[in-house]
Amino acid sequence: MARRRGRSRSGFKIPVLSAAILGSQILAAGASSSGVSWTTVLGNLASFYTGFDPFSSLTAWKPERLIVGYGPWIVKGLVMKIARPFGGAPRLPLKGLPISLT
Repeated sequence: MARRRGRSRSGFKIPVLSAAILGSQILAAGASSSGVSWTTVLGNLASFYTGFDPFSSLTAWKPERLIVGYGPWIVKGLVMKIARPFGGAPRLPLKGLPISLT
């Protein structure tokens, strides 16, 4: 069996963008509450993905929290489709642009 030269087998890759998005959402959930307790932070984080406020007496529907929860993931998905196009993914038409502007 032939061995490939010049390529090393890369190990586990850390998903930096996903970790940054989730970390910023956790910080936003902690910043939006007056008291910093784990139940408050987890409740606010859950409201980012469900739209319901678990600490409200009426369990109010707040759709603006869905933007905080799902917005960054949608933007990341669109950016990654342009950054790493596979198959029928949209590509930027850069064939006519010069490589350097000098």
